Amino acid sequence: MAQIKTVKSKIEKVKVVKEIKVAKPAVETVETKLGQAKYINKNLKISPRKLRLLVTDIKKLDPLTCITRLKFSQTNAGRLLVKCISDAVASAKNNYNLLPASLKFTEFRVDEGMKIKRMDKSHGSRFARGIIQKRHSRLVIVLSGTIQS
Repeated sequence: MAQIKTVKSKIEKVKVVKEIKVAKPAVETVETKLGQAKYINKNLKISPRKLRLLVTDIKKLDPLTCITRLKFSQTNAGRLLVKCISDAVASAKNNYNLLPASLKFTEFRVDEGMKIKRMDKSHGSRFARGIIQKRHSRLVIVLSGTIQS
């Protein structure tokens, strides 16, 4: 019995030692507020298949490096994407007060837009009954970043 009482008293002493309060640090943490900006272009005159070839590689990077890489691509899709991404970054900066250096793609989607169809009689019954389709794309870019204070 005497041993049990001494063990309990040692446990109580250990508990008292662990209850020492630690002083809070003098440095306060700065809160970063996140915001999103959305860019939609419903009528790009390029087929979605051609546009997706570049978008799959680009959406992993940040927008500012994407613009510099796309300037060196010799395709029509590259030229259109440079305009769209730079418009999205400008609207995020001016309308949503986001820092351009902190922007990242949260969503980069290429969908099928409208189709312009016309008949070509020279094809006759071949090639889908002579119907020629001019495909268009719909582009959705969602950027997220920190809000300027």
